[in-house]
Amino acid sequence: MKKTMMMAIGLCAASLCAATYTHDVNVAEEFRARDGLPNVFAKLKAGEPVRVAYLGGSITAAAGWRPKTLAWFKAQYPKAEVIEINPAISGTGSDYSACRLQSDVLVQKPDLVFLECRVNGGGGYEAKSVEGVVRHVWKDNPKTDICFVYTVGHWMLKDLQAGKPPAFGSVMEKVANAYGLPSIDLGVEIAQREKAGTLIFKGDAPVEGKLVFSKDGVHPGDEGHAVYCEVIARSMLKMAALGAAQAHALPPPLEAANWEVATLLPVTNALLSAGWTPVDVDKDPVYTESRGRTHAMLRGAVKCGQAGASVTVTWNGTVVGVSDIPYGGTSVLEAVVDGGAPIVAERAQKEKTRHARFWYLPEQAPGKHTVTFTVKTLPAGQSFYLGQFLIVGTLAK
Repeated sequence: MKKTMMMAIGLCAASLCAATYTHDVNVAEEFRARDGLPNVFAKLKAGEPVRVAYLGGSITAAAGWRPKTLAWFKAQYPKAEVIEINPAISGTGSDYSACRLQSDVLVQKPDLVFLECRVNGGGGYEAKSVEGVVRHVWKDNPKTDICFVYTVGHWMLKDLQAGKPPAFGSVMEKVANAYGLPSIDLGVEIAQREKAGTLIFKGDAPVEGKLVFSKDGVHPGDEGHAVYCEVIARSMLKMAALGAAQAHALPPPLEAANWEVATLLPVTNALLSAGWTPVDVDKDPVYTESRGRTHAMLRGAVKCGQAGASVTVTWNGTVVGVSDIPYGGTSVLEAVVDGGAPIVAERAQKEKTRHARFWYLPEQAPGKHTVTFTVKTLPAGQSFYLGQFLIVGTLAK
């Protein structure tokens, strides 16, 4: 017993052992410091280079809170070189973030990772994917600090005004409590101002004496992003002196099947049947209609013009997903895992713009699996576009 205790004390002396925090996950608060960002602030104060990664969706991709907070860091710490890492992709949440974390973020060696995904969700794997992001970051570099940032959509207002977070917010707060991560809820300030009558949440034109937050109820205008930056800046100042720089220790996982091991697989690395052809990513009218988002998500693609084409992937893990471009009439795919019963997926266009989406098959038991996707129904004159595979686990050899 004494030896075990001494080993534990030694480990905590060499690393930042995350405390288990007891913040009420069903209560919305603007800021919870927890263990703070000690490694980042130590570097900033010492005038060292600091690489800041902004991992999120379209709100983060916009020229808004991301460049505004980057400018704030540079102004606050002029002797430090603050370097931006911008892997934000519209329409992506914590699930897609977990799968592309290594290739899009960790290879760039961030010192700080902001994770913004509450608006876009986690594809049905919220708890597992959020925890997977955290564990993957710290396994890659235990000195990287992480901060959760919660943006707001119109469907969240009533709950926030009643002091309650959205459901996904509670999930993320549970992870933040377990890992000692700071969290900043930008929606609390916005909801309070809207309730007080000083802010119009959704509007097309200026209103005298009031701040018009957004045109669509989700994506802030410049003034809305400025409020986001103000909230983040004051939260940063509150934890600038918190903690000492050291490695983060990984506690036991909350979810045994979390997504800490996940990757992206280009479709060209899978086993393709006859009938597929490479997409001209610069000229194809479907691929290029929303090329920024589509290319970021698909990164090249193949397409087929007739039903019957198939693709096969073998992996060690639990979940497999694909990225595609649903458009026009409904395409029907059939997936067969390990020779089991067919799983049918109808891929229909749900948005005005033809751009990339992604989806998953149901979770499998951990282990080696083979899946074959077959295009069963394809409207006349239409092609099916297939991009990357999202793998939770590793590729089987």
